[in-house]
Amino acid sequence: MHLSYRLINTALLVQSVFATGTNDQVEPDIDYGSFQNPSSNVRPRFRYWVNDASMNLSVVAEDVKAMGKAGAGGLELLGYYLYGDSSNLDGQLQCPLQTDWTIFGFGSPAWKDLVDTVLTAAKECDLLVDLAIGPNQGAGVPAPYNDDGLLWDLAGFNSTLSSDEGFDGIVPGWGAGPLIAAVTAQVNSTSPSNDTYKILAESSLLDVTNLVSSNGHLQVKVNDTAGGSKYLFTYYLVHSEYREVQSPADVTAAVPQSPVTTYPQNGSWVVDHFSSQGALAVVDFWRQSLLDSETGALIREVGNYLWEDSQEFTVSTFWTPRLQEVFQANRGYSINRFIPLLIGSGGGSIPDITYVTDELDAGASHTMDYQQTLTELNAEYLTSLKQWSNDLGIQFSAQVVYNLPMDMLANVPYVNGPECETLGFSDNIDSYRQFAGPAHLAGKRIITNEAGAELSKVYQESIPELLWTLKRSFAGSVNQFVLHGYPNSGNYGNTTWPGFTTFSYLFSEMHGPRQPAFAYYRDFLDWLSRNQFVEQTGIPKVDIAFWSKSTTYKTVPTVYSPVDLQSAGYTYEYLSPDNFALPGAFVSNGTFAPNQQAFKALVVRANETLTASGVAKLVEYAHSKLPIIFSGGLPSNFSGYNPEAASLAVSTIKNLTSSNNVHIVPYDNLAATLRSLGILPRTSVSANRTWYTTWRHDTKTLTDYVYVYNDAAGVPFGGGISSGTISFETTGTPFLYDTWSGDISALSIYQKWENHVTIPLTLAGNQSVIIGFHKNFQPTLHLQNTTGGILGATGNATSLTVLRSVDQESRDIYLSNGKSVTLGPMLTPTITLGNWTLIVESWTAPSDLYNVELGPKRTNQTFDLPTLLPWNQVSASLANVSGIGYYSTTFDWPPQATNGTVSGAIIDVGPIVHTARVTVNGHVLPPGEITWAKWDIGYFLRRGQNTVEVVVSTPLGNVLRTYWDKLETSGKLATAVVPSPPDEADYGLIAPVRIIPYRKDQVA
Repeated sequence: MHLSYRLINTALLVQSVFATGTNDQVEPDIDYGSFQNPSSNVRPRFRYWVNDASMNLSVVAEDVKAMGKAGAGGLELLGYYLYGDSSNLDGQLQCPLQTDWTIFGFGSPAWKDLVDTVLTAAKECDLLVDLAIGPNQGAGVPAPYNDDGLLWDLAGFNSTLSSDEGFDGIVPGWGAGPLIAAVTAQVNSTSPSNDTYKILAESSLLDVTNLVSSNGHLQVKVNDTAGGSKYLFTYYLVHSEYREVQSPADVTAAVPQSPVTTYPQNGSWVVDHFSSQGALAVVDFWRQSLLDSETGALIREVGNYLWEDSQEFTVSTFWTPRLQEVFQANRGYSINRFIPLLIGSGGGSIPDITYVTDELDAGASHTMDYQQTLTELNAEYLTSLKQWSNDLGIQFSAQVVYNLPMDMLANVPYVNGPECETLGFSDNIDSYRQFAGPAHLAGKRIITNEAGAELSKVYQESIPELLWTLKRSFAGSVNQFVLHGYPNSGNYGNTTWPGFTTFSYLFSEMHGPRQPAFAYYRDFLDWLSRNQFVEQTGIPKVDIAFWSKSTTYKTVPTVYSPVDLQSAGYTYEYLSPDNFALPGAFVSNGTFAPNQQAFKALVVRANETLTASGVAKLVEYAHSKLPIIFSGGLPSNFSGYNPEAASLAVSTIKNLTSSNNVHIVPYDNLAATLRSLGILPRTSVSANRTWYTTWRHDTKTLTDYVYVYNDAAGVPFGGGISSGTISFETTGTPFLYDTWSGDISALSIYQKWENHVTIPLTLAGNQSVIIGFHKNFQPTLHLQNTTGGILGATGNATSLTVLRSVDQESRDIYLSNGKSVTLGPMLTPTITLGNWTLIVESWTAPSDLYNVELGPKRTNQTFDLPTLLPWNQVSASLANVSGIGYYSTTFDWPPQATNGTVSGAIIDVGPIVHTARVTVNGHVLPPGEITWAKWDIGYFLRRGQNTVEVVVSTPLGNVLRTYWDKLETSGKLATAVVPSPPDEADYGLIAPVRIIPYRKDQVA
């Protein structure tokens, strides 16, 4: 049974308003379109790379239109600027400038014209635009030299002190910048110090900053104690001078550069990410250079996000002028004495000597306090940019914190659209859960993801590989994607076909018309859009919250490693105790965050880190009857230096254990423990592989949507098929939301109980499905079990028809009306199609390798294939060929081996290597499940000869093997960065194509 589109729209269509506005909360008043055809507001976008403002604006406008035609909802405009042309990645990506960046730099009049062109083209195509707030990774903008809004650092100096004389003179480094601190210290002679690692006696640390005169003179005596060397440390506030984009005056250029006469021509500097002053530097530049009334109006009409990429800048020590003041106010003591421990923590340089203290934790508690203070200051920066974006009528998105020494979870809520990335998160579902927990608790509608970047995979990434990374992201509750990326399609200086290639051929992928598959992108972009449509609908519901406190996220590793929760079907996310200050973080009727995730329990592991405010909230939650699970014992670690608060926290949680809803349990077998306590998952899974689920509840229609994903990481292509059952904690009527075709149909095989629904599923490796449970919808007559030889069933309230495929046995089935039926054998065998004709349209370089806009040269070759093989096994001439393949064959219907009635057939193409479009007797089939493509073609079959045509496409990797030593982008040879060409890959139809006859048995 298929739902009518009227019902689809009633159930899922949200009242239409223009663009997305500033409301970042779930269930907003914006136009979603329909499940069949989602609007631009919920479709994926491309990161659109333009290297600088010299791009042909006609080509820019055509690129925008091409993205929309392919099925994207818009783009994220990023001025790439040769990745800053800096020393990132050891400088291996540096390229000579091909245009005059004093004229075509970020924020120039030419750049503003390009921005306006993009916004105007997007408006004409009903697309959305995200705008990077700066070039390269958006961390900075042009600014006057040493502007107070730019990124700061500490310059450190030291001098050895004499026990007899102390120090009397000008302090070391005087004049380097404003003095931040002067500290004396003694090396602990009883500890194992060496030339690069020294242990300071905590009791010897003395802040002598106030003793330094206005001209830098210090006179100080040191305690005459036996022991190691004594030092005077001095630290000065300096600008980091970290470039987001180099000045054209400082880099190699292939064309003359005009003199730099104004700061907007002088490249871009990273701004201070720990103050509102840093945000103001961005705002001021935009107001001066980009935001006239026309551009502002376009941004309000089609703008979605102002956006910043991941923070990949480094310094010696992250600092900001207000850090000492905020540290003193929030931590209750001065940071000055402990600055020696912090030097080098910013990753920009390795200090000659690393200092720790002789405290039990080596001074780590003071480092945590510093990192916590950075977290709070970074929140000011993010909040300021969010407020400015909202004032412009749009939202602010950023890749929050990770790569830096701060609490990522604490700051995720401070942006409208928190963004993560598949590369930085290593496709790790647990990492996504850490990011998603705070976003969901804050009620954010969107968790976005920069998706598809892979090292050394440029022009080689297949669509199934891309979808694998997207599906794992969905499993971690990501629900919006920006595909990485779409480079400008036009010509560029000293750049060969297939076109300008970011990262000098190091990272994937280069989407767009240069790819043979681009004409078929609509298939998977519609699939992605429909998944996003559902995953952005309603409110996410999650079973378990894990307490997770860390003050550094230079990486985002797995927190909970056991697989027991996942195998049993529990969903879980992570929260920092800092997140407990959010409005939604309360308990009602024993449920935590009832208006958001509705957690059933909070788990605190024995190795976790406590905070004073977090423990106070634990007490509140325990008194409100939330089940609190201490896994593996009670934690004793405490974040920061506060011995009294640490002692109180430990005693407080010990006292909590007397409550009957607070449990100390073993670390192992947490899932079994939860079940024994009556804490059950919303999706109880029993399968022979790992299935991931997410759950969303639409409060307007009372519909529950569950995403189910069979992960086959590490399994060979086409493997990983899995069967099992899921019991869903709902009594709604189940419907399959086919994200490939856009159809919604009633499920025909399930059991309905008093408080749950059990559904059997068979999923291909890496296949995902969405099941919607509709309240107050009269269920159709359906099967309660499945067995061999049953392809499916269709029915209504009174009748039911089963599709029976080849099976030598009789089978008993049970109907939802209480009756049982015995199905007779079905003896007509499956047909494997052969005798194919293959026409390969080969894409090669144009006659002028440097004239990208000529497009590829296309030539055809024809082959007869008794059986299907990868192209490189069909003929030696196809070993290094990329392009489009046109397959055709015929078969007779009904088959000669028919025994009894045959009603129709399924065509099974198997797993798809890249893209595939299938036509049967002139009827183009809708896009098929890429992991296991099959369609019911019963309506299209005719007696006699039937024709099957399949059009496939490939990446460009194989053909680029023959050009690898000639490929160049912005004057940089591909071989200079990636010496070896891509590995030869298997292209084309690889799995056998089968016709599976079926018989329709009406059983009711």
